[in-house]
Amino acid sequence: MIEYPNIVIFIILLIISAFFSASEVALVGISRAKVRALSDEGKAGKRLEKLKNNPDHFLITILIGNNTANVGASAIATAVAFTAFGDAGVAIATGVVTLLLLIFGEIGPKTFATRRMERVALFVATPIYYLTLILSPFFWVYDRARRLGKNGGTNVQAVTEEEIREWIDVGEMEGAIEEDEKEMIYSVLRFNDTTAKEIMTPRPDVAVIEDTATLEEAVAHFRDTGFSRVPVYHGHTDNIVGTLNIKDIFNAYTAGNHRVPVKTLMFDVYCVPESKKIDDLLRELQVRRVHMAIILDEFGGFSGVVTFEDILEELVGDIMDESDGDEVADIIEIDGGLYMVDAQARVTLLNEHFSIDLPEDPGSYETVGGLVFSLLGHIPRLGESVTFADQQITIVVTKMRGRQILKLKLILPQISGDEEDISGE
Repeated sequence: MIEYPNIVIFIILLIISAFFSASEVALVGISRAKVRALSDEGKAGKRLEKLKNNPDHFLITILIGNNTANVGASAIATAVAFTAFGDAGVAIATGVVTLLLLIFGEIGPKTFATRRMERVALFVATPIYYLTLILSPFFWVYDRARRLGKNGGTNVQAVTEEEIREWIDVGEMEGAIEEDEKEMIYSVLRFNDTTAKEIMTPRPDVAVIEDTATLEEAVAHFRDTGFSRVPVYHGHTDNIVGTLNIKDIFNAYTAGNHRVPVKTLMFDVYCVPESKKIDDLLRELQVRRVHMAIILDEFGGFSGVVTFEDILEELVGDIMDESDGDEVADIIEIDGGLYMVDAQARVTLLNEHFSIDLPEDPGSYETVGGLVFSLLGHIPRLGESVTFADQQITIVVTKMRGRQILKLKLILPQISGDEEDISGE
């Protein structure tokens, strides 16, 4: 005899199982940012936000509800099948219930919730919220036991930086984020991991002036270098004692005070170690209202300088102004496939300009001179070269100043071997 009440109860329990399965996907999958936006949409939105702020409680509620419904449905189906088919009914009930719960209690509702996550989340928020209130005595015990179990341990991050990067990549693939927006967000994520050493202008490339220089010499120095601020040293270049601003030099010069020593016009120097994080350095420059920091190595020696503009370029890319030359001018074509390259030209610029694939390692070097230095592993000699056999590219050191590489010859595969001259300039 068919037991219709039990069949009705089984269907109700199957619906309850589907409800909890859909609730789990919707409440876990919806982002906190979307929940904040939905929190203004009435009481359901506010309850959704409360649930999302305490995920342990709603997950436990859903698991209890889902397991209760599934066990109840299995028990009812087994009783009905046993009455109808005898001992064979147990096996029949197991197979049928497993299939029905899998399709209508798990796969179907979870797929539906994935496609309509916001609507399902708002719909289930109120009943799940009240169920968590009913279970609040249990959660009171659970929360205290959990706090005792932590025993002073650290909290696990709810969202990691790697997950944020994955979301950004997905957003770009789906067209929600443009490529330049993605790069800027990536720059922000890298910002607090970047040190002053990685972005500084190295000491050999810094235009410095001695504190005994005359005003005429300072004016000539600014005119020749094109910089608006320069470090001032006393005695030797390791002893940086201040910074000089072109505005103060110009004001003194136009006022006719040509005999004013530059050391009376300089500002106090602000020094930081190479390991200084640039996000901290940016805040300190803002607080101190200075635009340049002197970077010191581990021995206290002058290592380089970082300007306000250098830090901002880490976020928004290169900032070109009237005093900046064309970076492509660092590359001079001598013959087909043969180029003279400034050692300070960026490797990324060469790769983009020539559509080649020289190795890049921003943590170790950024310039082509740094690339050569890194590959050779010693101070280069004039005429020494590095070769990238897989690309048929050769880079030759053609000019040096002391230990510093000034000029390089770049030989691309378009030029034949008998036309090459790699002996120097």
